[in-house]
Amino acid sequence: MRQGLSVIEGGRLSEADPMGADMDPDDWRIDLRRPHAVEPVEAEAWRMLLTRIRWPEPIYADPDYLLTAAVHQSGGRDLVFAFAWSGEGERSRLRGVVPLAMPHGLWGNGRAQVWYPPGPVLAPTIEPGCLDEVETALRAAIRAVHPRSTLVLMPPPAASASEGERTAPRDSVTRAIPARDRVGVRLTGPWIRDGVEIERITEPRRIRDAVEAYLSFDAQVSGSPIVRDPSASSMVRVVTRRFAQRRQTSVDFARKDGILVAAALRLGTGAGSIVWRQAETRAA
Repeated sequence: MRQGLSVIEGGRLSEADPMGADMDPDDWRIDLRRPHAVEPVEAEAWRMLLTRIRWPEPIYADPDYLLTAAVHQSGGRDLVFAFAWSGEGERSRLRGVVPLAMPHGLWGNGRAQVWYPPGPVLAPTIEPGCLDEVETALRAAIRAVHPRSTLVLMPPPAASASEGERTAPRDSVTRAIPARDRVGVRLTGPWIRDGVEIERITEPRRIRDAVEAYLSFDAQVSGSPIVRDPSASSMVRVVTRRFAQRRQTSVDFARKDGILVAAALRLGTGAGSIVWRQAETRAA
């Protein structure tokens, strides 16, 4: 098996072992992309992969989520996304997407290892049955860029979502909402109490203001407000904006006697949506 490698640096393409026209369709190719350099066609293939293999929790594995996290919450690490392709031309198919923290460019040694963003932890997206091939192709690709480095595909660390990132349990009691927006709301507390009115903002043009209202409310009631961390607040703003462009974001507000008592940011639509962030008053 022969691997080809392309590395995108701010839109400039440099190649190691460039692909030839006579490459067998069973060969594999690894494209390393900086977060800002992932092309729309690659993001679409990424989403098709998630759908094709029925990936669990596809929201947290979505390119709009992970690419944003890589930009705003990298922790100073040098991050790339490895796209593993099999075949060529019309038979080319994306088999995996692996976020990687690369070794430091000046020293050339060290390890390239899987990167996990803060919050809910998911394994890299790799098509079942292709793990060995993807790993072999990745190791060859890393050697081409950093000959003295090694690839470490360690298992994901134990999830340690912060209070603001916890998702409510799937079997939570749900509250009926208007028929046009009727999906399971995985929230408890003030959301299910009598006399609480729930407003759901779904229109993309209103999402930005709704997110700012959420952040303001969170700053008033949370012990660790999101706005206290610039990287986290940027992450919230950009993720919700990107998801809203695909009509995949909603902001929920719960009011009791006209007073706001709880708010939530939701990603996705229908039964597959998740509560990403939530805040409520201590007295709620």
